[in-house]
Amino acid sequence: GPDSSSGKMMNFSLSSLLLLHLILPTSSYIAPIAQFGVPRSGYPDGISYEPLPGAGAQPMRAGGSDRFAQRLSPLVPVPSPQELRGSTRLFLDTADDNAWSEHFPLGIFSGITTNPVLLERAGKACTVESLDGMSASAFALGAEEFMCQAWGETVAELVGVGSDLAKLDPRVVVKLPLTQEGITAASILTRRGARICMTACYAPHQVLTSAALGAEYVAPYLGRMKDNGLDGMGSCEQMQQVLTGLKSDTRLLVASVRDASELALLAAKGCDTFTFSPDVAKQLTGDDLTAKAARDFEESARKMKDTPKQKTIGFNI
Repeated sequence: GPDSSSGKMMNFSLSSLLLLHLILPTSSYIAPIAQFGVPRSGYPDGISYEPLPGAGAQPMRAGGSDRFAQRLSPLVPVPSPQELRGSTRLFLDTADDNAWSEHFPLGIFSGITTNPVLLERAGKACTVESLDGMSASAFALGAEEFMCQAWGETVAELVGVGSDLAKLDPRVVVKLPLTQEGITAASILTRRGARICMTACYAPHQVLTSAALGAEYVAPYLGRMKDNGLDGMGSCEQMQQVLTGLKSDTRLLVASVRDASELALLAAKGCDTFTFSPDVAKQLTGDDLTAKAARDFEESARKMKDTPKQKTIGFNI
């Protein structure tokens, strides 16, 4: 009849595909699987972080014609963790390497921020040699960036220490205060190719200064602004608006965060880069209702673990 030729063609195409499946290895016509490159170090012992089989491929229903389609069609890639993270950057604000080891396995931190005050609290020497060892430890844990502050009372001293810190590793970001000496030193160091974070920012006009310098980051002290009677939340929002209005790539690194709720409120206003203490980091992973839900899940899992599987009737191709 009139449909006989199309029916034969469909049968031929299906047969050809089945023959292709039998002859060729699956890997020859399935799209390559994305590798996420998860850091191998800094995680609890005994846990494997190798990519899972099929990682990077969108799952399909494993029954009937869908299973057949999965074998014959290229797998659909899912977004990578980097894509899903968007512009978010979180930093752990401490010089305590024990805190680094505790919190970096969470996988949410881009790096570590330190300053001389934090070094003193952790009992760490404020020397280039000490910071060299600390940065190496941070990178071994998976940190992508390590921020440390230059010290000195003159421009020459700040430039000298800042240059030494910048030479440690391309992932080191040199912090400088928004004083006249710090700004002048930053202008020299940026021309030399150093990565710069301007710190101790308390007013929106200082963000303008940092952007004009070409600083990679500018760090307002949210908690300290509140301590001094300033509208810290409003100021940080206005600072972010300044950078947005300038179309500047300088990031507003909100520091001195005292509570996790502040992170969420500022993120809703467009802020995407934060550094905070281990105490605030613990707030991000602690919630009474979440803990109760997790216990309920585990209880149900234990109850149903040994339940016999129900027999089902079906056909697979």
